Amino acid sequence: MEVIVLASGSKGNATYIEIGNEKILVDCGITYKQLTGRLAEHNKTLDGLSKVFITHEHSDHVKELVMLAKKHDVSIYLSEGTLKNLNKTIKYNIESPRFQVILPEDMLEFEEFKVLPFMVYHDAFEPFGYRFFEGESSLVYITDTGYFPMRKYHLISNAEAYVIESNHEVEMLLESNRPWLLKRRILDDQGHLSNEDSANLILNLAGDRTKYIVLAHLSEECNIETKALDAYNKTFLDQGVDIFAYKVIVARQNEPTEPIIIE
Repeated sequence: MEVIVLASGSKGNATYIEIGNEKILVDCGITYKQLTGRLAEHNKTLDGLSKVFITHEHSDHVKELVMLAKKHDVSIYLSEGTLKNLNKTIKYNIESPRFQVILPEDMLEFEEFKVLPFMVYHDAFEPFGYRFFEGESSLVYITDTGYFPMRKYHLISNAEAYVIESNHEVEMLLESNRPWLLKRRILDDQGHLSNEDSANLILNLAGDRTKYIVLAHLSEECNIETKALDAYNKTFLDQGVDIFAYKVIVARQNEPTEPIIIE
């Protein structure tokens, strides 16, 4: 399995996954030109793209879906709540049979891989995270969530790689010029994970198979890469865990990550 986070942040999100002969996207919140241009940096194309998995209906995750669907014969997998609350323009311009409604914790089995959708906790209608399996190896994709319950840890524990939200540094958020209601929304259990919350969640999820941690959806106004990495370093150190046992990568808004190879 090969993974490239093409864009991550409030201005647009998209992640490319290649499993065997299958090409997949998670979300489509950046332009087709940006998608293809960033893939070209790693000598990749969207030729043969077959599936798109949507996390939720917010525009930074779906706003370029129509153009993608015009250029590629993709099936679009999403929750019923997400489909019902998609922008009407998207639903009007994409043929309804291409939308595939899926259920949380109902494993999807394809020829070369499996996908487990699971609920996350965000102010959207039935938002999902995903765990992608190729054989025994897996990638967990979990962004746009305010927390994740302990009773569900077993669904996403001990993956080889995590793309996980590390949205804000709490003090930067509180001292920002954002309206108080927006600050409360972000800090809420259905908002976004802070750097510290993200690090603590990974400490509870990572296992002996875990090799990669990709910090995603960093706020441009209320976070910086060094703050996110420092929070991870401190949280792991405080618990006696060696952060250098993992490859920690920060996903960015305007450039792709390096390819991550999961074996």
